[in-house]
Amino acid sequence: MGNRPLAFLFLGLVLFLAILWGSRPLIHDDLFFHLATGQYVVEHYEVPTTDLFSFTRQGEPWVSHEWGFGVLAHFFWLAGGDWALVALKATAVVAILLALLALMIRRSGARFAAPPAGLVALLAVSLWAINDQLILRASLFSSLFVLILLGLLHWFDQRGSRLSAVAIALLFLLWGNFHGEVIFGLFVLGVVTAEAVGGRMRTRGPLPGTLFQANPERPYLRLFLVSFVLTLVNPNGVQVLLYPFRLAAFLFTKGDSLKMGHFGGATPASFAGFFLLIAILLLGLLPLERLKILSLTEVVTVGTFLVLSLRSHRFILFFVLFALPVIARQFGQSHRQGKPLVKSPVLRSLVLGVTALTVAAAAAAAWQSHERIPVSRHFPAGAVELLQDEEVEGRLFNHQNYGGYLRWKLDEPIFWDGRNLLFASLMEEVAQMPLEQVAEKWGVDHVLLTDFEYLQMGDQLLPETWGLVYWDDFVAIYLRRGGGFDPVLEGSEMRLLPPFGGVEGLNILAQDATQVAAARRELDHVLRFEPGCQRALYLHGLISFYEGDSERAESELRWALALGPKPHVYDALARVLDSLDRQQEALELRRRAIDAE
Repeated sequence: MGNRPLAFLFLGLVLFLAILWGSRPLIHDDLFFHLATGQYVVEHYEVPTTDLFSFTRQGEPWVSHEWGFGVLAHFFWLAGGDWALVALKATAVVAILLALLALMIRRSGARFAAPPAGLVALLAVSLWAINDQLILRASLFSSLFVLILLGLLHWFDQRGSRLSAVAIALLFLLWGNFHGEVIFGLFVLGVVTAEAVGGRMRTRGPLPGTLFQANPERPYLRLFLVSFVLTLVNPNGVQVLLYPFRLAAFLFTKGDSLKMGHFGGATPASFAGFFLLIAILLLGLLPLERLKILSLTEVVTVGTFLVLSLRSHRFILFFVLFALPVIARQFGQSHRQGKPLVKSPVLRSLVLGVTALTVAAAAAAAWQSHERIPVSRHFPAGAVELLQDEEVEGRLFNHQNYGGYLRWKLDEPIFWDGRNLLFASLMEEVAQMPLEQVAEKWGVDHVLLTDFEYLQMGDQLLPETWGLVYWDDFVAIYLRRGGGFDPVLEGSEMRLLPPFGGVEGLNILAQDATQVAAARRELDHVLRFEPGCQRALYLHGLISFYEGDSERAESELRWALALGPKPHVYDALARVLDSLDRQQEALELRRRAIDAE
């Protein structure tokens, strides 16, 4: 892997994997209220500073610090719909990797025309580490802005170019209107400024002189002040800079009690790529005299985002952005000293070969499993279609992580969405209230629940008050009786099959032809709006099996399995095959059921 053609082939393989991972279906609910924000800005020529999208907090102050991203996303959506947004995400992922590689090459002292295969291997590990961060959201672009800033700072430090200073200042003007993580950029620029000022003032002190590597002759302090002022040129003013601190204070004090586990810290079991990078970073510092190659900026940025990543995995992407150039610098320094990190040429070739084969295997798996749909199936598309088809309007209580999607698709005010600070007090209030009290206080007349809310509220959905009209693999819809929904309830109410989980007594129901027909009508009602509902197909198959029609049951259960491996579906199909005297196939399915758990 030492020559240029193989290195570029390896790089192409990494970028191909990045495109596959980057073009997975859109999965982040916040994207949709960003789209609505962008649409509002384009249509009204103003940036909203109060809530427009909910009926619970409408008119209250809202720091729309991501409005610039919303406008960008909206223009892409106008150009090509959801697929254009998928393309935007994949392009951003590739741009991040290429910018990161360019920074690594520069820091290692290698040539752009011949990137070392070792750096490409590090890039592959970093892609693995950030895999779950490849989501279309403003933070993805903030990470790209960080890399641009690091490149411009290197240019400014080395050349003192006035153009580079202007570019940095304009970057902060754009960034301050794009995302609140502009505070990360100011943090980096502030540390570099402190390093340059410290190098100018240092005579003697406890810190080693090697830490102060920024050019003390450059006007960093002036650049920092200008950049800071330009970040405030936005509709929200200083609130853009305060927002990340307010959000962190809320999440780290209330996140656990409100079941917001997606802000948990990184663990070796879940983020092995991240911990592998930490190990490589520490290995590169051996012997410890290599600490002298690190600057104050490198120590502070890498250390800060390492600690933050251990507290919340959402910071792993930024740790990678700061750590990889440092590792590349270690890589280049060791080669210039004739002391490579991996001394044996055979072992180096083996490591690179295994890495390349692993990337190839990951790319093959990603290609095979790649969903050719633009928006994740977990969003309630079928539920939205039912609400629109039945012309159900009114006040909807919704799962918080679907609020943005529902607002964008239904174009009606929602109960709440993912803007945590805006709905912080509401989240705490609702957590202590029964459903009937919630409905009475905010005039809710229909609810869209996931299994999470159903576990809490299911016993409060009394049949005399609420009627079930829809469920699928992810959500259920109940309408309030007497709320003007009587025609919908008469035609669509589901009385036999409850949402979520298994159905008790299905074997008894299957002995009554009338009830079987009614149950199948309910299942077909679900499949009309959500043809890919695995649970509906699974229940169809069980009913067929209990009726004694094993061949039909096999067909329906295999159709269900085509939508994804589920242990209970494997087990059901194994029972069907046992009844057909196909025990060997049934045994294999039971093995798959164990693997799928």
